[in-house]
Amino acid sequence: MFCPDCGNKVEKTDMFCENCGFNLKEFFKDEVKESEEDVRPESGCDINGSQATDAVDSITGNGQFKFFNLKNHVTKLVSCVDRKSFSNNISEAMYATGKLLDMRAKGSEESTLPSCIIFTNIKSLAFSMDVDQKDLKSLLKRFIEEKCSIGLNYHLLDAGDYTYQKKGFWSSSKHVSLGPDNDVWDYMDVLGDFNEKITKESGQAPEYLFIVGGDNVIPMPCIRHYIKNDKHDDTIDTDLLYAYPYGEKVLALFENMEIFKYDQQFFIGRLPFGNDASIEDLYNYLYRDLEQTLGVELQEAYGQCDPNWKRTSTAVADEVIAGDYMRNYDGRLTDEHYFRRMILSPMVYNENVHQIFNTEAQLYYYNLHGGNTVRSKGYFGAMYGTNQTVPVIEPEHKRTCGNPNFVISEACYGARFIGFDKEHSMMLSSIHNKTMAFVGSSRVAWGAVDGNDTAAVGLSYADILAKYYMMALMQGATAGQALYLARRSVLQSCHAGDLKAALTVTEFNLYGDPLMAMGVPREKVSLEKAVSPSTPFHEKSIVVGCNVEEVKCKGEESSLLARVRNAVDNNIMQIHDRINRQLYASYGIEPRDIDSILKISYADGYQELEFNYVMSDKDAEIPVYMSVASTVEGNITNVTTSKKLFEFK
Repeated sequence: MFCPDCGNKVEKTDMFCENCGFNLKEFFKDEVKESEEDVRPESGCDINGSQATDAVDSITGNGQFKFFNLKNHVTKLVSCVDRKSFSNNISEAMYATGKLLDMRAKGSEESTLPSCIIFTNIKSLAFSMDVDQKDLKSLLKRFIEEKCSIGLNYHLLDAGDYTYQKKGFWSSSKHVSLGPDNDVWDYMDVLGDFNEKITKESGQAPEYLFIVGGDNVIPMPCIRHYIKNDKHDDTIDTDLLYAYPYGEKVLALFENMEIFKYDQQFFIGRLPFGNDASIEDLYNYLYRDLEQTLGVELQEAYGQCDPNWKRTSTAVADEVIAGDYMRNYDGRLTDEHYFRRMILSPMVYNENVHQIFNTEAQLYYYNLHGGNTVRSKGYFGAMYGTNQTVPVIEPEHKRTCGNPNFVISEACYGARFIGFDKEHSMMLSSIHNKTMAFVGSSRVAWGAVDGNDTAAVGLSYADILAKYYMMALMQGATAGQALYLARRSVLQSCHAGDLKAALTVTEFNLYGDPLMAMGVPREKVSLEKAVSPSTPFHEKSIVVGCNVEEVKCKGEESSLLARVRNAVDNNIMQIHDRINRQLYASYGIEPRDIDSILKISYADGYQELEFNYVMSDKDAEIPVYMSVASTVEGNITNVTTSKKLFEFK
């Protein structure tokens, strides 16, 4: 046994720890099982996920965890040079900690805790990290054992060495070793089979899927972009497909948005690695994961936004601000630098942000610009009245964070990682420092634009997702549950079939353990009921889909049909003139030429017009677009902008 206060080895019969004086008798008086043995579950739980005897009623509920001081053991791992002896060093470091957590469930009935599948490819992951496969598997197994010791069942699925549960013609089971030549459907098939196997053996369907590895280990699915002829991207990288492990047929369901009416299998998170991946990155994250099993207690938060979106950003973070989690700089910072607890950038930029950046926060919210080039490694802010963008926070700043934390970023490509390293990815830099869960976009994100001081603040797409994600975390949801609730809020705030809503839901992914949560006190948990992934985003009766027609506004033709068409176009141009006046009055946007006009007809019968503008100068390397939605009568219903960086040659 080990002292829960200082980690010194003790005997169960000891009344006090001779090293620190901790009252062991009081601590152990409620032990259900009296034993002189070490409590490490060497035989009580295996990587196949046997049910542990200990349980707590929720990930953030009753019970207390006592933590050992483990920092001295981490140095053993980091200092390892000889890769061949790596396994022994990991084993020593992990074993020396004793039981990492000791749970004391007080007066609560035993309940079923969530179950999670760890999905990886040991062979591919070991190759990318240049370590022995046995060493890697030993580390993952140890992590699973520690989680299992407190009642959380994690099951290891190795796609590089998997035997199907179904018997073949010769009464033998199919064995596969997936690798780079296999497509995502092969991985999905393995996942589906393993999920059925675990459900049958344990009597509990796993609700969480924790993917360990980058796109080169477990491929990240890629679907066709929802917006035809999009100016930015052709495809969307999304792990959401793994929530529906039903085979290739889900692809068509995703593209026509019918998938949102189907049951999901999992809440999904991924622990990614960049081109500079190392075993230390994996070890350090798993180590922190164990430390934060009961959740990251929210004490402070930090918010940073583009000044053109300051009112929108404060509306997104209103519950965080109302809870007094963000530092109050009223009267100390000018209006150029600060607005209602939000830091404004680019007046605060990469060279001075360290003076105000809260390195002790447990929650970070960014509503800034992002890019997909190597040089746009961080996030950017835009100068008032210009098209110039300035780098305002970069990966090196994230490495100064001192506490375990959560991050939500609305920036375009805010969570990019494929083909990048920690020095060029905000997400990788965060997740391999102190961040436990990071939510960000793989593609161009869309959000609302501030109007004038008298205009009502409206939230759109990425804003809605960020708002409800943070709200759910503060109400006791796990990171996986919170992203699910945020996605559902986006879809339910729009007409069924809205293309930008579908884009937002699929492009924002969770990075980190989906079971990670905020350490919310029981009295502050306000979710009405348990959130299950098996609840579809849309009701089965909802009719989804839309038809998009581009309106031609130039040129004349002699046919009768063309003349009729031009008459319709002329009416739309009159509507456009009216919208120009509204944009100037409410948003201060000068009249400008149209890039395109779309007429959108939804399956439920609703129609709207969409006017698209290029907001950047003609010399901009990467243009920024604004989209204005209106009724067919010409009343503006939504004004959104892309959050993509624009750079000058």
